[in-house]
Amino acid sequence: MSTHEIIKKNLAVPKILITLSVLIFFLITLGGWVRNMGAGLACPDWPLCFGKIIPHFDIQIFAEFFHRLIAGLVSLLLLYVVVVTTVNKSWRALLGRLNIMAVLLLLSQVVLGGLTVLHLLKEEIVTLHLSVGTLFFGVILIMTLRANRFGKPPVLFSIAKDKKRQTPPAAWKWGIYATSFIYIQIVLGGVVASHYAGLACPDFPKCLGEWFPPFEGTIAIQIMHRIGALVATIVVLGFCNEVFKLSQKPKWLKILNIAVFAVLLTQISLGIGNVYMRLPVWMSVSHLAVAELLFALVIICTYEIRHHQLH
Repeated sequence: MSTHEIIKKNLAVPKILITLSVLIFFLITLGGWVRNMGAGLACPDWPLCFGKIIPHFDIQIFAEFFHRLIAGLVSLLLLYVVVVTTVNKSWRALLGRLNIMAVLLLLSQVVLGGLTVLHLLKEEIVTLHLSVGTLFFGVILIMTLRANRFGKPPVLFSIAKDKKRQTPPAAWKWGIYATSFIYIQIVLGGVVASHYAGLACPDFPKCLGEWFPPFEGTIAIQIMHRIGALVATIVVLGFCNEVFKLSQKPKWLKILNIAVFAVLLTQISLGIGNVYMRLPVWMSVSHLAVAELLFALVIICTYEIRHHQLH
């Protein structure tokens, strides 16, 4: 039986990986909602909540408990994927190394989740929790793309015989840059959130009415976030331009490229809106969710460009 036939008969794994990707995106967004509601310590102990498996609920306790519940579901689904893909040689060749990365990142997240509660939302731990969670999201996305290219037959990577087609296109390199800068910006956003620096500069585009305010404390954190946003925007626009210039690109890639551009504009609007509207919960959570969505879309575009060796 060929590798393709083996993988095709194990459709549960690609479907579960798609479910995992959606759940992790939801989990990160839910984490932002929990933090913005001030519910991070609604369950003051861990892994139980008030010493119980199922505590008495109010809205904050429910939000934190639900966050933990989804995290547990993600862990179980990943365990299933790892077991199934490890015992099968063909699956192991396709996802083996990514399995290891995903498990290590998940274990790190579990530990960080507990430390976040036990250390009373310490800034560094909260930021690291978001950073590792976003990396975990990225790894699961790549696993999903490899195992099930959204309904297309999954295939193992092979080196092209034509040496000219082995050279990655500029769009692929820009995709790597864009993914990296978006990730850095998400981490900077986590630093802003954990230090409650969202309104350290209560105006925009200036800060406290100045172009160059004192670079200290929470003001410095906010300024770094704004600089990061500018750099990330330029790089993502460069990526969109390179994708646009690709010859003979399929229709789905054109749509993905438009989606990246639209989500980028939405993210910029939410960032500015958070300042002018004084950080409403729905907008702060949306700002995080759209950042993660942008991260995911650029990963998908970059993977597909490399996978198809588009030029």
